[in-house]
Amino acid sequence: MWVPGGTYGSFASAADAARLVPRAERLLAYAPRGSVEAYAANTLEGACVWVRSTDGGPYPPMPARMTVRLLVTALADAPGVLTVSIYPTCPRCGGPRGWDRVQAVLREADRERFVVDRWHNRCGHEDTHARVLEEARRTPPLMDPVASRGRGHHAAVPARAGVFQAAVELILQTAAQERGMTGKQAVALLRVNGHAEAASLLDAKLRADHSRMGAKSGAHFLTVVGAQAAAATDRQEANA
Repeated sequence: MWVPGGTYGSFASAADAARLVPRAERLLAYAPRGSVEAYAANTLEGACVWVRSTDGGPYPPMPARMTVRLLVTALADAPGVLTVSIYPTCPRCGGPRGWDRVQAVLREADRERFVVDRWHNRCGHEDTHARVLEEARRTPPLMDPVASRGRGHHAAVPARAGVFQAAVELILQTAAQERGMTGKQAVALLRVNGHAEAASLLDAKLRADHSRMGAKSGAHFLTVVGAQAAAATDRQEANA
């Protein structure tokens, strides 16, 4: 069972803590090493970490997205079903949604029946189709590894960006859809989507170098910074 493990001042701090939990040796709550896993989530109340014991596992891993069907009454001139992709965590508290309990149900609109999805969130914060639809509009599509490939120093691999992985994914996905996206536009995009720390770092880079770098170069910069931070943390653990 996933349970809250703490709240943090930024998503970067929460993501860093979640990454360290499985390797914690001096925290009695997470001992022995490797007996607990964790993930970080951005919520309406701030960044948080959720943890669960691995005893009795292995358990099904949390998916990167959950895909569900919604009834949309304002679709064209008649109601219809729209398939959307959302995060598998509750936007209010960060707890796991019922991604593994999705059920197909019949809904009626304008005397027609439609097959849509229903699920129950273990945290008790239930979703409505209207809120999920709005959330889906703000959720970037799952990053295709091919879309992250660049050339030379412009290459950015989200998996190497450490705590900035989500920020790098967002920039690359948006830049793939909007050609000519600038670094300044990437900063604005990050701020609007709650990646304040990544936005501040990229903005400082642009100002310090009087740079006109593009969005993909900005994603590469965040990848390097995130990778360096992760490496520094690993070295500190090794020396402890």
